[in-house]
Amino acid sequence: MRRFTLTWGLALLLILGAVLPACRPAPEPLAPYRPALISSAQDDLELLADQPRYDITLTVHLDRLLINGQETVHYTNVTNAPLEDIVFRLYPNLPHYGGRLTVTAVRIGAEPAIAISEAGETALRIPLTTPLRPDHELEIELEFALEVQPVHEDTVFGAGQGILSLPDCYPLLAARDESGWRTDAAPSHADAVFSDVALYTVEVTVPAGVIVAGSGITAEQTANEDSTHTWHLIGGPRREFALLLSTDFVSASTPVGETTVTSYYLPEHEEAGRAALRYGAAALRLYSDLFGPYPYRDFSIVAAPLGYRGMEYPGLTLLGLELYDQWINELEFRVVHEVGHQWWYAQVGSDPIREPWLDEGLTEYSTYEYYRLLYGQARADELVQTRWRAAYIYAREQGWDTVVGQPASAFDRNYEAMVYAKAALFFHALRQQVGEEMYMEILRRYLRAYRYRTATGADFLALAEEVSGQDLHPLYTQWIGGHPPTDSAPAGG
Repeated sequence: MRRFTLTWGLALLLILGAVLPACRPAPEPLAPYRPALISSAQDDLELLADQPRYDITLTVHLDRLLINGQETVHYTNVTNAPLEDIVFRLYPNLPHYGGRLTVTAVRIGAEPAIAISEAGETALRIPLTTPLRPDHELEIELEFALEVQPVHEDTVFGAGQGILSLPDCYPLLAARDESGWRTDAAPSHADAVFSDVALYTVEVTVPAGVIVAGSGITAEQTANEDSTHTWHLIGGPRREFALLLSTDFVSASTPVGETTVTSYYLPEHEEAGRAALRYGAAALRLYSDLFGPYPYRDFSIVAAPLGYRGMEYPGLTLLGLELYDQWINELEFRVVHEVGHQWWYAQVGSDPIREPWLDEGLTEYSTYEYYRLLYGQARADELVQTRWRAAYIYAREQGWDTVVGQPASAFDRNYEAMVYAKAALFFHALRQQVGEEMYMEILRRYLRAYRYRTATGADFLALAEEVSGQDLHPLYTQWIGGHPPTDSAPAGG
């Protein structure tokens, strides 16, 4: 009897030993992205489990300015209706980007799929043989090649001055709204990319000696037998992914809480590169205290062949090389403005094609708080007068004044005066009407309500009225929806 019991007991253990491994919990799909977030933000991932996930592999041939790539996108239908197609944007094919992104193969769940080029080859529509039902997921695999052109004038995309600037160098899922997939394009004077947040792992293989700065933390570097190195980056949640490469980059870093701030610059710009680091760290710390925590463990400020302009990406800011020398007096303001976009664009998204004023105006005016708290009220008032009010008054005198709440295509020479200056004056007028304490509470609530989502001007107005208990429609109409009277531009203070 004992032998029988032991024999069956042994058999049971063998059976369980064979079965139990198959019953172990599957690896948590969000685990790879946790290192990219500070500890207090890691729970945000639970709210983003249905967001797209990109696994991208890039091989960079610097001598030919050619990049070969492959990506797998895990996509869940979060709409209430079946989807009959999936649409990607190919932003390098925009005329003002000047690149050539060609998708060479598409597979849906390992099965070959057709793809249709649209919107002047800046969009790729993939019809689905079986509609994707709500809450269902599919895997899309794409192979692609990217040709990069030398930069002849300042641009966010291209190769110049020893730097390869590669924002959005991969097929990026188009944004969706109530009308469907968005394939409209912004004019060259406006921000091009409108996208939802996603999670990223990116492997970039480059020749040895190339420094990679990207929209994510560098998890590791691997030396390969063919004298190349592979950089492994993790990012999430990010609205897009940018890369900059150079053999000339030097860098300096400093901690801000759990975040490492790094400035990448050319050796001849050592003093300015370290100044950019100081300004960026100060702005990141100040805005985190004012608005809410910066969620990422990384923030990079990267020199780029961008003239004297700046450009924002999630966890990464581009600064034109001219800001490091002949335009150095503009360096601090440019850095502080672009850091503000880590809240008003990277965290709270908005539509840069149809409502460019919303993130640009709020980001521009956020610099008021930086200058007020670091340099005093008089310096902040000077900013209102010289940077925004003077620009707006000049535009009005030139007959350029118009409604701010319009698409980017409605503006030309008056784009900055309206979308930046006049919109900043709206937020200044709002601050004056509701008071400093209430204004800051509006922004904190706005961040909490729309973090990792996309807001509209109407959303902001409704939230501001709810928090303040005031009817703000007249103020909003005056500055955003119409022409203010001649004497209505606030004086500051």
